[in-house]
Amino acid sequence: MRTKARIKNRKLERIHRRAGDRIKETLSGDQRRILALSVEDYQPAEIARELALPEEYVVDFMTGLVQRLSHEGLIPSPDWRNAIKWGQEEDLLPE
Repeated sequence: MRTKARIKNRKLERIHRRAGDRIKETLSGDQRRILALSVEDYQPAEIARELALPEEYVVDFMTGLVQRLSHEGLIPSPDWRNAIKWGQEEDLLPE
């Protein structure tokens, strides 16, 4: 790989890592539990009932997280399954 391309690639990796760290740092306990319950195939209404949260909060969080992750280039497409996979790769969720 040419030097300029290698430097650009490293810079992008560093940017993605920082963005991922920022997102992880801003997740609240409830948001982490939403991710954890999603791994167990809970639907938004079930998660809201389980955590005693408004369903709108759960849906808004899921939508917002997917948008943030896809905007930062941390997931390949704006899909909740990709957000769950990202959470598992970042050790935020049980395997």
